Amino acid sequence: MALIDLSQIVNLVYFASFFMIFFYGQRLQVQWQLVSVKRSLGKLERSKTAARQKFVDSISRFQMDKKTVETKIDRLNNSFTITPVSLDPSGIVGKLEHVLDTYDDHLKMEVKAIAPNATESDVNTLSNQLEISIGLDGMFRLVRHFYLLAKKTGGIMALAQLQMALPMIMEEAEAYGAAIDAFAKAQPIGDGVGPLVVSQITAGRRGNELVKDTMVYDVDFEGRRVWVVRAKGPGGNVGKPGVAVEKLIQESGPIGLVVTVDAALKFEGEPSGDVAEGIGAAIGGPGTERYHIEASASKNQIPLLAVVVKMSSKEAISSITPLVKTGVDAAVNRVQNEIRSKSKPGDSIILVGVGNTIGVP
Repeated sequence: MALIDLSQIVNLVYFASFFMIFFYGQRLQVQWQLVSVKRSLGKLERSKTAARQKFVDSISRFQMDKKTVETKIDRLNNSFTITPVSLDPSGIVGKLEHVLDTYDDHLKMEVKAIAPNATESDVNTLSNQLEISIGLDGMFRLVRHFYLLAKKTGGIMALAQLQMALPMIMEEAEAYGAAIDAFAKAQPIGDGVGPLVVSQITAGRRGNELVKDTMVYDVDFEGRRVWVVRAKGPGGNVGKPGVAVEKLIQESGPIGLVVTVDAALKFEGEPSGDVAEGIGAAIGGPGTERYHIEASASKNQIPLLAVVVKMSSKEAISSITPLVKTGVDAAVNRVQNEIRSKSKPGDSIILVGVGNTIGVP
């Protein structure tokens, strides 16, 4: 009798569980996923708050009232950039470049208005900090939007979209979070490997500002004339290396070779600081600067060589690590060997150190 009762109880529990899952399974799944997303949302909120506070602390060094700074940063965090229409691709590079330049100038003007006593280098570094704060705030608002939408409607589709994108968003947010202290302390970051490599080749020479925020150095290397291009430091700056290369090709030709040095994202399993060589222009970003290099090089039939130092996205925008620093030293030798093997004495060469020059004088 006891066995029969136990069997009936087990069957009852089994069928009750089956009907529970059948009728409420999706709702339970949504609730479980919402808890997971809410945990990630909390991490994003803490990161954006930390970035905002670090910017406020940094700019307050210039004797600004914290209340005024906080009001303005809240307004800037809600700012946005509209990309140009791409229905007609003709001229899209010029339009995109104009929008990006306007955005960059706008941020620097806002920082200068908040801290009028800041130097040009300080303004560049503070602008980078402000971009980190704006970026983290944007990620937080995006995730919060889909979280609240899924919670409000109980829609599994909105939640599924968020869960597919969430790992990449959180990885990018972690990278931004790691960059907060590096930019606040004006320390060289992983993305600065290009300027760090070429600064060893310029060996303390004085350069000229060829185009806005972009320096060029005239260096003799084993009988070859090397035009070294990099952004102006030591503030956080990427300059306009593509425009500088285009101008050098037009005004200082003939050029026999263009070599670009930049950071590159590694694949999982690859060691940080590994150096690789390739063909083409190694320059990230929206593509406007790379367009200038590729267009001018192809027009004049100039070979394009690239040397990259591999790292993770977190290492790229945080303080430079010992492994990446080792890669910088190895890249210097690799660049010199490439110049020796791919050119001859008497040639004119352009060497471009691509990347952010924060902490790189």
